[in-house]
Amino acid sequence: MKIKLLAGATLASLAMACAASAGPTNLGPPLGAILDLNGTPVTNSGETYSVSFVAGVANTAITFAFRQDPSFEAFTDASVVDTTTSSGNLLSDGDFSLGTAGSNSPPGWTYANMYGASYGGVVGTSGECGALATCWYDGAVQAYDAISQTIATTIGDTYSISFVLNGGYSQDGLYSDISTNGDVTDTNGNGIDVLAYAQAGLPVSSGIPEPAAWAFMLLGVAGVGGAARLGRRRAPVAA
Repeated sequence: MKIKLLAGATLASLAMACAASAGPTNLGPPLGAILDLNGTPVTNSGETYSVSFVAGVANTAITFAFRQDPSFEAFTDASVVDTTTSSGNLLSDGDFSLGTAGSNSPPGWTYANMYGASYGGVVGTSGECGALATCWYDGAVQAYDAISQTIATTIGDTYSISFVLNGGYSQDGLYSDISTNGDVTDTNGNGIDVLAYAQAGLPVSSGIPEPAAWAFMLLGVAGVGGAARLGRRRAPVAA
């Protein structure tokens, strides 16, 4: 079963849900991340994370990849700021307040679920986001899904990426880019992670299938994870 975030977003509670059906098997994250939470403590209080990069191209794909085997993570307040010029936030709808709850297509974002992970991310409801108010709510199992925006960047300028995250329930208290507890097939794994990317295109996949996997998903089958979610995880959130 999946463990959902409490409406208060400080602890996790049990919610009845089916174990994930046959699907990806403990696939690692896409390659090229500039921020990887692997090995850091999982927090449930709206922790802020940030990372900087120097733009090397005129158009940079900003991508966030997610995995949460046993539970769900709530992600919000995503921003990219040109610190060289003190720009405002260059991302659209970084708090997901303009998106439709339950949709995997918030304004300005492109969703990819290249491995067809169950419990893929969607715009969260108020109960799912809890204290974060609005969020991207993701519980991709045994593989990663992702959201991305491509922004215009000035070559040589320094940019800061930041976001706020409630990591959800964790068996051992740490983010882990793969499951290390022996379960590599379903929601009893302990793989939990969020990664950020800033590069010329979408991240390169690290598992099977390899050939143009991200582009393939963006061309028309990006809803696989969301469809699985809608059919299986609408249990009420504990008060």
